[in-house]
Amino acid sequence: MLPGSGVGVLPFTINPVTPTGSTNCDTGKEDGKTCKRVAIRTTIRKDDCRSNAPVTVYSCDGKCPSATIFNFNINSHARFCKCCRESGLQTRSVSLYCSRNATVVEYNFQEPLDCSCQWN
Repeated sequence: MLPGSGVGVLPFTINPVTPTGSTNCDTGKEDGKTCKRVAIRTTIRKDDCRSNAPVTVYSCDGKCPSATIFNFNINSHARFCKCCRESGLQTRSVSLYCSRNATVVEYNFQEPLDCSCQWN
């Protein structure tokens, strides 16, 4: 059963919607864009403060399964979507230089430890 749906799991795998809006009903791994933790180099900006150099931060990116199936009991389609989301978080701290008052502040933010496809 799909969580909270009262509908049984489909006997095949529905893979992510492609950027063109069509669906793939094969392995879903043809382009290597499955949900995963990715590193991004960026300058962190908060108000008038910024990191002195680019910082490596992590986020989640990639495709996850989605499907729609006609539910005859409600005479409508039921939609089931998973999202690429964080699986555990860690708090990071980075020093930011603030130009307005020439101070340095510590900025805390959370980033994923891992990523996976999860139900909304």
